[in-house]
Amino acid sequence: MKCLKNFAGQLRAFRAAASAILALSALSACSVEDPFESGPCEYGDCDAYITAPFVKDANGYYHATLDWSREYYPYFNLDVEATRTARQFWYNESPVVMAEFDTDSYFVLGEEVAFTISLYQPWLGLWTYNGTPIPYENTTIYLNQFSGTIVPVVQNDTRIYFSDDERGNFNTRRVVGPFPPTMKGDTISIFMKVKWDVGDKYHMKENFLQKFIIE
Repeated sequence: MKCLKNFAGQLRAFRAAASAILALSALSACSVEDPFESGPCEYGDCDAYITAPFVKDANGYYHATLDWSREYYPYFNLDVEATRTARQFWYNESPVVMAEFDTDSYFVLGEEVAFTISLYQPWLGLWTYNGTPIPYENTTIYLNQFSGTIVPVVQNDTRIYFSDDERGNFNTRRVVGPFPPTMKGDTISIFMKVKWDVGDKYHMKENFLQKFIIE
């Protein structure tokens, strides 16, 4: 009987200790903060901004004035800046923030797509004063096999990554174009979404849109 009482007392003590351990574990679990809850970016909400080298009118349209006098179809660049992710979400001291683009405007390649190759004579040909060889002939190669290909005005099948510049900003660039002369006067829309990668989670914004009038 005495052994039974001792065993019962030890059992009550074990239960009390186990309850205390479970309570402490619950408190410590509640005190662990998920770093993603405060947002993956350093200063509040994550956001991005598109900058174009043109003037925007009162209706929110950029007037893309292009140089149509060159040998090649004109194009322009879009510069994009995104808010910084906190360094705890970087990989190997580098951020992982990316952008994807799309558009509602396309053109069809014709039979005039071509490129020019300059032919040289390495030892017998003429040279400039600064040592640049002078071609003796240029030949044009037409890429008729691409005739009829539908081309978007912005590449929409790849993503581009942001880099951390010397000022501490995340930025990247996307080429828009080229534009054939048949698109002069058209209004095009450029869509963008940005993804801030933070390991097994990510933050994404898809509501970026800029409109351009091709002039």
